[in-house]
Amino acid sequence: MAAQQEAIRKQLQQLRDELAKEGKGNAGNMTKTIQDMEQTETDLVNKMITNQTLMRQKEILTRLLESEKAMREREKEERRESTEAKNQLYSNPKNFFEYNKIKSRETELLKTVPPTLKPFYKNKVSAYFYNFED
Repeated sequence: MAAQQEAIRKQLQQLRDELAKEGKGNAGNMTKTIQDMEQTETDLVNKMITNQTLMRQKEILTRLLESEKAMREREKEERRESTEAKNQLYSNPKNFFEYNKIKSRETELLKTVPPTLKPFYKNKVSAYFYNFED
């Protein structure tokens, strides 16, 4: 058990050193955890497992779980993607007004030169132009 505790502690020290190089993480919290793990190793080697040792082990487990959660949150933050503003083409109002003039001339032309239609179809065309203008 002491060997396993030592292996975990060494991996934790390596992780702390890597995070310190990158400038991430809370080194103080990991240092405290490593010191507690060393004390637990000493207790295991001396076969002096007490209630205090068990409580220390629970604290170590809690800190490790909190560190794992913090690392996951950091990974999520790095995965965030930014979206750029989309360039919208704002047209010239002059072109818009010109288009409306052309459209109104065409509708007037269709209204002024009605084809020879029966009254039913003339009503339909009139209703269409009435809805079209709205």
